[in-house]
Amino acid sequence: MASESPISEGLRQAFHEPAVVLAEIAWRWSFGLAALALLAGLFFAYLDTLPISNIELLALRSRTPLLVADAIAHIFRGSGPRLVRSFAIVFPAIAMLWVAAAGLGRVATLKALLGREDRVPLAPQVGLNFLRASVTLAAFVGYLGALILAGRTATGGDDVRPGVFLLVFVLLGMAVSIARSWVNWFLSLGAIPAARDGLDTFTAMASAVALVRRQPRRFVGAAAVFGTIHGVLFAFTTVACLLVLSLADNVPAAASLFLLTVITLAYFAALDFLSIARLAAYVAIHEIDSIPPPTAVSAQPQPVPPAPIPEPLVET
Repeated sequence: MASESPISEGLRQAFHEPAVVLAEIAWRWSFGLAALALLAGLFFAYLDTLPISNIELLALRSRTPLLVADAIAHIFRGSGPRLVRSFAIVFPAIAMLWVAAAGLGRVATLKALLGREDRVPLAPQVGLNFLRASVTLAAFVGYLGALILAGRTATGGDDVRPGVFLLVFVLLGMAVSIARSWVNWFLSLGAIPAARDGLDTFTAMASAVALVRRQPRRFVGAAAVFGTIHGVLFAFTTVACLLVLSLADNVPAAASLFLLTVITLAYFAALDFLSIARLAAYVAIHEIDSIPPPTAVSAQPQPVPPAPIPEPLVET
């Protein structure tokens, strides 16, 4: 499967093995639906805990913007701690669901991409995805810390400087995002040696780091190509959604919602296709790296045979 062009190899496998792409879509969308169901259940359960008096109900039914806003503010007043406790229960459940779904899904896709007939170990994949979920949680805490630090930097006495707040928050948020992206990338790349060579979680991550250091040009090229395709796809999807929204006054609301849903689902399906193509390209790079270099044969001079001795001339 090793190819001199890992990018073309990855795209070729994604096109010629649609079952792998469908498997990627299946586990990602199953997780997404389950996570949305948990969040929806949390939302409606939270709404049931909010007390609504008759006066607030009348204000909501009046459809007067000021009365509606005042009623909503009064309803949600003091409910913040309850919402935080609810998220503290649901978010770990979503994270554990992600770890299980991503581990099983990656085992299935890598087994097909590597052409393995034997069993691919599940424990390293679960461990890598657990670390990915932990990194995401750490990044969320980092964003909160950046928000708090930016707020304290921008406030001095009674003076509030929005420009300073925005600058500090953007810089710190970008630093957190870059760090999370790099660590998450190495963790996702570690799934390949974990499946191919049967390495444990931390050994697989160390192997991925060493592989990138040996093949930096191939990895940078593949990441740049697939990142560019992703950017173009995102821009095209954004333009299509804006076009649908611009026509919302001339078409029924149900039709606009249906078109937006179709465009969004097509975008996510294309992202899953790119994910498999990129993963297949990384597998190809890994296999290229595993090919031993040709041994150099030293060219030693061959001994020159001695010149034949001429036979003596015989006079007749």
